[in-house]
Amino acid sequence: MIRCMDPAVFRKIPAFNQLGTPALNALLEISHLHELKGGEQLLHRGDLMRAFYIIQSGGVRLMNYGADGQAFALKLYGEGDIFGLLTVSSPYPHPNTIEAVKDSVIISTDGQQLRKLILRFPELGLLIVDLLAVHIHEGHQRVQHMATRRVDRRIAHCLMKLSDKFGQQEASHISLDVPLSQRDLAEFANTTVETVNRTLTVWEKEGVLACSHKHIDILDYDYLKTLVEDTVPA
Repeated sequence: MIRCMDPAVFRKIPAFNQLGTPALNALLEISHLHELKGGEQLLHRGDLMRAFYIIQSGGVRLMNYGADGQAFALKLYGEGDIFGLLTVSSPYPHPNTIEAVKDSVIISTDGQQLRKLILRFPELGLLIVDLLAVHIHEGHQRVQHMATRRVDRRIAHCLMKLSDKFGQQEASHISLDVPLSQRDLAEFANTTVETVNRTLTVWEKEGVLACSHKHIDILDYDYLKTLVEDTVPA
């Protein structure tokens, strides 16, 4: 389902807070809200991507398929995340399927129409440059982590990031409110399913996590944090 935008929607997104009212109103005219049910696909692999997207609520995952036909997630986007900014340059075939992980509301903004608006509102151009710079820094940081961090620290870091995006605070733990297989976590941490399985098994025995089918509860967030910060003895 697609419906029109309310101006308050963009004001709730930190990156857009500093836009002037004329630029914001022009942006609203080329944007829409998409309401997706969990499991519903936003784009299929190979579809031409013409817009960039902002997660207002819920989340999506980029899906790929192994040689055995089994689906696994390459990346998860949660509330406030932005993806597809390269459509401001030109449309392109998206290499993955994009699927809602639960009921979600997503903002889409047409890239080529935004390109025209930038000529009228240079502040929009600066905004896109800043957002792309954030993506580049995050990419460099991810490569550095993969090259220099021990695998258990990479897995802990992934769980913390997922907690930030999808964590639900319960009485005694943080529940990751998103379907998550060991294969997904292995892809995120750039390791093998076997390594993820061994690591999660150890952490379950130590009371750090509780795992069930495609679900993880974090029982000791502080342990993961100190591990990521390299303060837990090897």
